[in-house]
Amino acid sequence: FTDQKNKYGKRHQNLPDKGWRETTPASAFQFDPVELTCICPTGEKLSYRGQRETDNGKTRVHFEGRLLQCRHCSKKYRCMQNPSSADHRNGAGRQVSFVIENKRLPNYTDWMKHRVDSPKGKEIYSHRMS
Repeated sequence: FTDQKNKYGKRHQNLPDKGWRETTPASAFQFDPVELTCICPTGEKLSYRGQRETDNGKTRVHFEGRLLQCRHCSKKYRCMQNPSSADHRNGAGRQVSFVIENKRLPNYTDWMKHRVDSPKGKEIYSHRMS
């Protein structure tokens, strides 16, 4: 195995370049979690596209810029990974998503954490390890 890297090269070394570049981060957009609105850096309002729950239980809210907004925007080359997608009618504007915290009801795990963290629970749990 010592000569394997020299013979075959490094993994993922010759993959084609997709042409993507660094874009304007989502933190540059103004997100209002109460009214579920999003404003882009140029002041345009993005369309709400729905929300989905992620695997870890958090909710992700999705927004997308309208095609005509992004097509004539002066910042599209810095904002979008693929700015040419805004130039044809099947394309899309800038898409951005944000995570909002779920306000869930306490469950049995929370109840047990509270019990173990109480002074009596700490005393009982400390004897368990000995």
